[in-house]
Amino acid sequence: MLNRLLWLSLGILIFVFTLFKFSYKGFLSSKKKKNVKEDNDLLATTETISVVQEFSEKAQRQNLWSLSKIEFLSIVKEPVFLVLIIIGVIVAGFITYQNNQYNGTPSLPLTRFMVAYVSGGIALFSTIILIIYSGEAVHRTRSNKTFEFYDALPVSNTTLYLSKIISLIGVAVLLTLINILVGIMYQTGNGYFDYELGMYLTYNFTTLFPLYVSTLLLAFFIHVLVNNKFLGHFIVIIIYVGIPILVGLVLKINNPLLAFGETTPGFISDLNGFGHYLTGQFWLNLYWVLFTGTLAAIGSVFWSRGFYSSAKERLKLAKSRFKGKTVAYTLFFLFAFISVGAYSFYNIKVLNHMEDSDSSEKLSADAEKAYGKYIDKPHIQVIDLKAEIDIYTDTRGVDAKGVFTVINPSEVPIDTVLMEIMFPTYDTKITKVVYNDQELKPFLSDSLYRLFIYKLPESLQPKDTANLVIETKARTHGFAMDRETAVLNNGSFFNDAIFPSFHYDIALTENGAREKYGLEKLDFLFPPRTDSIALKKNLFNEDSNYMDFEATISTSKGQTAVAPGVLVETWDHEDRSYFNYKMEDKSDYFFNFVSATYDIEKDVWIAPSGKKVAIEVYHSPKHKKNLASFIKGIKVSLDYNSKNFYEYPYSVIRIIEFPAHTTFAQSFATTIPYSEDFGFVADFSNEGDFNYAFRVTAHEIAHQWWGHIVTPSKTRGANIISETLAEYVSLMALKHEYGENGIKGFLKPSLDTYLSRRSFSFKPERSLMDVETGQHIWYQKGSMIMYDLQDVIGEDVINAGLKTFLNEYKYFEKGVYATSEDFYKAIYNVTPDSLKYKVDDGFKEIVLYENRVMDAKTKKLDNGKWETTFTVNSKKIYYDDTGKEKLIDDKKNLVDVGLFGEDITGDDGVTIKNPFYFEIKWLSAGDNTFTIVTDEKPLKAGIDPYNKLIDRNSDDNLETVEE
Repeated sequence: MLNRLLWLSLGILIFVFTLFKFSYKGFLSSKKKKNVKEDNDLLATTETISVVQEFSEKAQRQNLWSLSKIEFLSIVKEPVFLVLIIIGVIVAGFITYQNNQYNGTPSLPLTRFMVAYVSGGIALFSTIILIIYSGEAVHRTRSNKTFEFYDALPVSNTTLYLSKIISLIGVAVLLTLINILVGIMYQTGNGYFDYELGMYLTYNFTTLFPLYVSTLLLAFFIHVLVNNKFLGHFIVIIIYVGIPILVGLVLKINNPLLAFGETTPGFISDLNGFGHYLTGQFWLNLYWVLFTGTLAAIGSVFWSRGFYSSAKERLKLAKSRFKGKTVAYTLFFLFAFISVGAYSFYNIKVLNHMEDSDSSEKLSADAEKAYGKYIDKPHIQVIDLKAEIDIYTDTRGVDAKGVFTVINPSEVPIDTVLMEIMFPTYDTKITKVVYNDQELKPFLSDSLYRLFIYKLPESLQPKDTANLVIETKARTHGFAMDRETAVLNNGSFFNDAIFPSFHYDIALTENGAREKYGLEKLDFLFPPRTDSIALKKNLFNEDSNYMDFEATISTSKGQTAVAPGVLVETWDHEDRSYFNYKMEDKSDYFFNFVSATYDIEKDVWIAPSGKKVAIEVYHSPKHKKNLASFIKGIKVSLDYNSKNFYEYPYSVIRIIEFPAHTTFAQSFATTIPYSEDFGFVADFSNEGDFNYAFRVTAHEIAHQWWGHIVTPSKTRGANIISETLAEYVSLMALKHEYGENGIKGFLKPSLDTYLSRRSFSFKPERSLMDVETGQHIWYQKGSMIMYDLQDVIGEDVINAGLKTFLNEYKYFEKGVYATSEDFYKAIYNVTPDSLKYKVDDGFKEIVLYENRVMDAKTKKLDNGKWETTFTVNSKKIYYDDTGKEKLIDDKKNLVDVGLFGEDITGDDGVTIKNPFYFEIKWLSAGDNTFTIVTDEKPLKAGIDPYNKLIDRNSDDNLETVEE
């Protein structure tokens, strides 16, 4: 990659050299030149020469063009300009290289990545260039003492003023084109030739260029007004940097009309293109251009020419100049600025919702004070749902109708139904509620918090059921400060929140904010594992235990709509396509709807019983490169979970690509929506790179068991049942794919991620059994603990315990959901007494090791073998939840030790350890010395060489063996 960066830099240097060595002399001179010869007669004549001065509009335009070119060239030939461009290009290359990867694996250099990453490097330097040379354009003639000549030129103030602005706009165009050129060169250097010039031009000239123009006009106005170069630079920096910080961080206002250069958010997608975001960005960019245009028009009357210097003189001169066309231009820009600002405000604040973080926190706090009494109160639960979903991709709206069968699961009658709208689109409404054929109206309507309470015609008795029909609609209007990703032109993805929630739960969890608004501080987010009510609640949605599910979705003709279940029927009607899905068995209340134009990659997996399971990958027609990795991950995970725990219960499994507004995958029953940036555009051509599409897919498939078949309870620590076990399965998939000796390449990144995030966490670290927040604990730390346990106890033994655990808690058959303690006991009960300390260490304690190799020496024996003596030091430390050391263990612990030869690179590019000796040993605290004879000369000696333990510094676990 360094080689590519060097060639990229060389290419830019050649381009710049060619550009600035080109002679503009002929261009600036008249096209019609005459040979001038010395004529003594002419010199001798005394005839008077008549000079005609022309001040026509044509002459003024020619002067404007000529002066603009001179100003432009005086900027772009400056050494400082060239140096800043070169530095910007190098920084852009570095930033692009660093950002265009995930977990060390590069992504394809797609144009949508290039426009974002390259501009991230060059834009800063481009802004600096525009600010610097806006000041130079104003002050150059006074700095070099040529203003007396320059200001005496027979050209108007307007011509002089505009020539400098036009030259700066020309520089902005050049900087914008350099962004495009660097992106294309980076792609070419990486062997990628699908340049998508339309995307380059659209992004750069609708996003960067307007910002450049606004910046230069603002800087130019400031310099003209203050008439002091360094003070002008200081004020521009304050406005450009200080005001956004003041508005955003101090005042906590997210209004883009108040922060210079801000626009509405957006993203670029291969599925959805620029989407609907260009409209809002256009109007906000126009707003800032008109604002700075107004300033520039005002600035023209303060333009210094001649020897006017005092503020009083300049103000008097400005008053005399502010007339005629100047007033007209200023009023035009001002009127346009106010009009565009009003229209933008109407869109983002009136048609849509915009609030600062304090307002959102206060709203949540007020809601908790008003509705906190409903927490843990009995409420209806869904046992059957038939959903009708109409997705309108052209207007980005959705209509939904849910025909529910609900039950009163409690022991007391229920006489009211609470409904809270959770759908992210602000304009989402409940349009109709029918209970047992009788339409209901809410007696409490909180449209601000979007919570409504309905009185039932008669109480729903314990264990009785009722029919409930709910109709909702979500609409988008104009442009907003929310990206509104639920319904897109191509790539809609939303979940069960399209229907209201039937219970209230707290939304404000940060203790600082809670104390600010007079709410009780939370030590834990969820109830203890002994809470009898919480044990009967599903962690992900307490509005149902398990239910029957069917959905009919309509979408724009040509798109494919997907929901959980088997596709029963599909048909077209007029300009709409319809799809009917039905779950084959009960599932939890956690479902999704996706719609886009897809190609479908199909395969089949055969279950242990012989059942055929259809594999389907719904993907963008542009993304065919890595489909085999997804399908392989599906098959390996289906195999592992079905053989070890419980056979996959359905006849279909799908991966569905959605646009890149975020980077994650999420597992619903039979369906796994997957961001297009999460594997579909990765470049796995280098076999040594981490194929995260395979691993993440194995993880998400595992959620069909750990999360859906066994669902965690709504108690503290329970989420490890879902996430830690899914990550454990993905590690097992990697172990079986690459072997025990190849696992270090996957454990080491997990260890480093956990340690890094642990060191920067501001919240107390809970033990694995109690963790509620902190993905680095339930993902990275949890999976490492499980891997170590299966390593010392036995994979088959651990999986037998997990199988028993699954059979006990599957599908809520026990009447309670599983807790982290149930998970712990399942492992503890199958663990030999001598190893139970490892289960306790992993689940109940916060333990870090400090293992290292002290020294290692080898010698060749007379029989040709090698005798190696090496000493390792082992230390295990227990910490409390504040990070303080509470105990240094003095007992023996099981730790791997080994001697290794040169690493081997497998056929798949994964680095594999080459052990000459490898055993797990009971190590005492402190130094432990071993003398081992091997057939070959070892190169490395190691303690915990595969990083199975949580070691504070794993870099000293392997050391070179000296001879």
